[in-house]
Amino acid sequence: MNKSIIYFVIFSLLIGVVAFVASNNIFITIGVFAVYLLYFILIINKKLKEYVLKCERIHHCYHFINSFLIALSVKDSLDESYISATSAANGEFKSILDELRDMDTIEKMDYLRKYFNLAIYKMFLDVVNLYLDQGGSLLNMADSVMAESTRIEETLNKSSASSKRIFFEFVILWVLSLAVLLFMRFMISDFYTRMLNSFIFLILLVLFFVLILFSIHIFIIRFTSIYVKEDKV
Repeated sequence: MNKSIIYFVIFSLLIGVVAFVASNNIFITIGVFAVYLLYFILIINKKLKEYVLKCERIHHCYHFINSFLIALSVKDSLDESYISATSAANGEFKSILDELRDMDTIEKMDYLRKYFNLAIYKMFLDVVNLYLDQGGSLLNMADSVMAESTRIEETLNKSSASSKRIFFEFVILWVLSLAVLLFMRFMISDFYTRMLNSFIFLILLVLFFVLILFSIHIFIIRFTSIYVKEDKV
């Protein structure tokens, strides 16, 4: 069981405990726990994996483009430039590169277009091909590509930092909301117990947990949205 699944189970259990304390109803508790857990495992887990994978590909693409162009401008060798650009590869990117070891450098670079799936990488390939055909000053030809690649990388980093800050604010907001609910449960227990006898109150309580889940969904959708032009090979 990977760490994310463990975190999902723990969080769903905590929500389930809060639901039980707040409702004193085992059916509501099981329902809330099951819905949260299934949602996290089937939807959130997939969204986060796709987000992490796309971020990694953007970072790898940025480092590959800039390292390759700088090395090619100095060494004027595709093979040496490719080695320089991939020397620090790790994770999935390294695994992909290992699968390409029997290809020549041009074939490797063309294949990586499918892996990166970014419009900026296609622009990079066009510049390299133009340089190989016509020569000239590579860095001048590639200036716009390197600038755009850097802009994408910086935008992604800023977006990630901003999302982390908003995430903590989001968590604090709902923790305080749950704390208020628990405060009512224990500090005005007599009145709260009478409210639990109301079917309408139980419905509202269920809707409260649905609202939390819906807000989590909206947050995750926005958090994992990366607006970078893709290649669509």
